[in-house]
Amino acid sequence: MSHTRLATPILALALTLVLAATAAAQTLSADEKALSTYRLTMPTLKKVFAALESMIQEMSKDPKFQEQQKLKAQIKALEAKDELTEAQQAELEKLQERMQALEEEIDRMQEASGISNPKTLDEMEAGIKKMPAGMRALTAQGITPREYSLTLMSLLQASMAEGFLQGGDLAKLPPGINPENVKFVRENKDALAAMQAAFKKFEK
Repeated sequence: MSHTRLATPILALALTLVLAATAAAQTLSADEKALSTYRLTMPTLKKVFAALESMIQEMSKDPKFQEQQKLKAQIKALEAKDELTEAQQAELEKLQERMQALEEEIDRMQEASGISNPKTLDEMEAGIKKMPAGMRALTAQGITPREYSLTLMSLLQASMAEGFLQGGDLAKLPPGINPENVKFVRENKDALAAMQAAFKKFEK
């Protein structure tokens, strides 16, 4: 489990949890219609990624996140050794147990807050509204929680569709997917890859 687990409510909107939300959207006519008509643009996408970065930077100041960072570094250092003494092995096990306990604590905190596992656009929008750091970041960029959610879900949906098409005929897209968004992903692959790569600095 990644040390960035604390940032799950944020990154999930762009990554893992968005997958679940997008899949669910295909069975919800309101969400499907919203995604099929929403148009991705680079200016808005840059604002969304800037807001994401701001949110993560602020959340990285949280003591739990900082403890995760420290634990991961200690675990990595021990695991890199060719051979561990009994004392080192015991220390490693203790660190791993604390890491697991910390991540479970964070999971419970996120579940209790109601901001994890969004399954619809409304849930995603409501989740971000519960995050003060998220709202400050969005306000600074001049975008709404709704537009933020639509942008991330549309981006992932279009990226997944292009992954299957591999440059193929856009007319073969299933209903509910905006072909213009798939075209956008196709034409901006390098720029999108660079934007996503910028988040690797948070994976220390």
